[in-house]
Amino acid sequence: MDRIAPADLTIALHAGPEADEEELQQLSQRLRHDLLELDVDSVEGIRQDSVPAGSKGAMGGLITLGSLAVSLGPVALTALLNMLQSWLKRHHDATVNLKMGGDEITVTGSPSKEQQQLIELWLSRHKA
Repeated sequence: MDRIAPADLTIALHAGPEADEEELQQLSQRLRHDLLELDVDSVEGIRQDSVPAGSKGAMGGLITLGSLAVSLGPVALTALLNMLQSWLKRHHDATVNLKMGGDEITVTGSPSKEQQQLIELWLSRHKA
């Protein structure tokens, strides 16, 4: 995988148990488009250096389906999380796994009270 700065965020989109690779690719493109509407520096597909032929996680051997690298300032992180939760409410089966440094969290569109507290705690660890 290409190196990304520790302050950057990676997003792994999970489209749900019934989704195929084409649906995942379309959802990833929509999510990328929506993320670019925020105050982010960039949103790029995550590339792998070597992917086995026929691998389900790769498109054309280069892009890992459903995985995005987002470069953003700390101030934009709250807006990004709010946008993701709103986006996920429109895509009922989808979830996203966010990773910043070694810290990961899974976000859904309708989190439980406990999940929302975990999201707020995760967010507080990454604010400036």
